[in-house]
Amino acid sequence: MIEIKIPKEITDYKEKFLFGLTVRQFVSAVAALAICVPLFIFGKDFLGEDVVGWLIMLIAVPIFAFGFFRYDGMPFEKFLVLLYRQKWLEPQKRVYEELPVFWYCREEIIKDKLAHQYAEIKRNKKLAKRKDGAKH
Repeated sequence: MIEIKIPKEITDYKEKFLFGLTVRQFVSAVAALAICVPLFIFGKDFLGEDVVGWLIMLIAVPIFAFGFFRYDGMPFEKFLVLLYRQKWLEPQKRVYEELPVFWYCREEIIKDKLAHQYAEIKRNKKLAKRKDGAKH
């Protein structure tokens, strides 16, 4: 019996282009081969096969990642933007700071009460001086 795979979610479906690869995967594979094969052929004489092999891996991995890497349905470039935003643009440590709702009103009330108390102390001193002056 012939079976056909049907994706659970219709948006997950990707049309295959060649060799079971999507267009994006095929283009990234061709780009990686177009860069890395000539680099190996012409670079092994100047740098040696070991160094060129490592250089090719460092170049090919990001190129292949653009075609094949997906994280939570995001392509590689969106994942890089998200990673950049989380690491460098947005703060990772969030400091908890509690400011009561009526903080500023509370400060004004305290200042007002202190001003009233200070005025009353002055008034009491003046009254005390007047009483002392009236007694003598």
